[in-house]
Amino acid sequence: RVLKPGGEFYLSDVMVDRRLPEAVAFDPVLHGECLGGAMYTPDFIDLASKVGFAQPRIIERAPITIGSDEVLAKVGAAQFESVTWRLFNLPGADTGCEDYGHVATYLGSADDALFVLDDAHTFEAHRPERVCRVTARMLTDTRFGRHFQVSGGRTHFGAFPCDPTLAARQHGQRSVPTAAAEATGCCTPSTKAKGGCCG
Repeated sequence: RVLKPGGEFYLSDVMVDRRLPEAVAFDPVLHGECLGGAMYTPDFIDLASKVGFAQPRIIERAPITIGSDEVLAKVGAAQFESVTWRLFNLPGADTGCEDYGHVATYLGSADDALFVLDDAHTFEAHRPERVCRVTARMLTDTRFGRHFQVSGGRTHFGAFPCDPTLAARQHGQRSVPTAAAEATGCCTPSTKAKGGCCG
């Protein structure tokens, strides 16, 4: 066991909006550009859920611009992006967003009046927000538990429309304070693939 229950880690990688044909996925030129091994985003989410990381959350995403005609000819209309994910080890968590009547209130006890969980979940101090059961667990069964008061959880009301929180809509997307989000690796968002990885 590498990560204890409630633990989290960050992963930055290149994602693509479709499953690439095998000839494209294993093309040496595309691998040199860090594009050949890109995963289809739903496949990544499904794989993460199967190994215990339900509902990976996006904290940063940006499109990758391809400036090489040779590469464009190989990938066609496929769209690539650089994504930084936040993953929590939450054993037994729902794979989808389910409504159990949870209401989460950020206590304002972290470093800021706003707490950013991911690109859709920002919490303002002392402002209650409706959340799905998995989000509730991310706020209670992890290191963030001392910063939140969460109620609900006994009755299932069906699927939960996991839209951005009210605070996220009002204050806009905020970056998550983590070194992983600031790291630059192979194929940063500003990359224009020309030749080499990714020069």
